Formats: sequence, structure tokens, C-alpha cells
Amino acid sequence: MKASEIIKSEGLVLLRERNKVSPDKGQPWEYDVKEAFTGKKTGWIYLDAFTKSAMLTVYNALPPDRQKIYDTIPFMRLVDFTWKVVKASK
Repeated sequence: MKASEIIKSEGLVLLRERNKVSPDKGQPWEYDVKEAFTGKKTGWIYLDAFTKSAMLTVYNALPPDRQKIYDTIPFMRLVDFTWKVVKASK
């Protein structure tokens, strides 16, 4: 799944990078996603609904040409960017 698809899903999920190698420039990062509290959690990151909601708000505020770039950025950078934007808007 791509980051933009993950943040549009509902509820708490676990995610991890599909490949540990970064994709070619301009290509989207791919992630494995599974429901929370299923299977082993080693190597997976919890993504809660509150964070996804904040990320979706930032994503929707971006112009369409920037939304295309959103999936080419590693997920943890997107989370950091989201909280910087939220903090700056206070």
C-alpha cells in the first residue's frame, strides 16, 4: 500500500516498509499493512487513528501536484512533517 492509501483507511493499523531499499527517485514507497494486535509485532509500527487523521488533513490541504509527491517520501518523514505543520498552526 502507498502512504496516501494507508492514511485513508480507518482505525489502528500496523505497518512496515515492504522493501528496505529506497525506490527509484519519483517512485512510491510501498508498505505492508495489517490489523493491530495480530501476529508478531517485531519490525512493525503502530499507526493510530489520531495520527492518520492529522496526516489526512495535511494531505488534503496540499495542492494536487504536491499530493503526487506525498507517496514518494518515507513514512516516518511524513509523520514528522505532519506534526511540524500541526505545531506551527497553533
